[in-house]
Amino acid sequence: MRLYLSIFILILFLASCDNNTENKIREEVLAIAEEYVRGNLSDTTKRVMDNGIMIIGNEQKMYVIDPGNIYAGLIDEDKLEDAIISLYPFQGNIEVTTEHLVIINNTGRLTLIRTLESDMKIIAIEDRIITAEIPEHSRNNPLFTCPSCWEVVKYRFVNGELERIDE
Repeated sequence: MRLYLSIFILILFLASCDNNTENKIREEVLAIAEEYVRGNLSDTTKRVMDNGIMIIGNEQKMYVIDPGNIYAGLIDEDKLEDAIISLYPFQGNIEVTTEHLVIINNTGRLTLIRTLESDMKIIAIEDRIITAEIPEHSRNNPLFTCPSCWEVVKYRFVNGELERIDE
């Protein structure tokens, strides 16, 4: 009976450590995203909605940062968990091209190493493969918002660049 209790407590402890690591990564990624936005804009204000979404901006431009759009996983060649967060910039009431921050874990510290402007939607990061949806039509085409007009593609992060993988 003691053995089962010990195993149960160990499992609970390990599960809570894993959750703490995930929360720590999320907090660091959000801090990096906020720093990035504030570095690109002057005289910013920040609002945090009840669901955790942050809106940071000024009179000309604002960014919507959704904690639900943080994707963590192995991106580069080491064994440390990295992340990508998608930011949604608006100029006035018009959404402009989405910005994706590629954040690499460098010896235990997350560092922004690349920003990508693309209308892609990240789906997942698994085994150093970034799966995303990309539109088949440009933003100014009426078919841009057509749900069936998006293609699922896979990328690998090589030498600081996303390279498309053709399977």
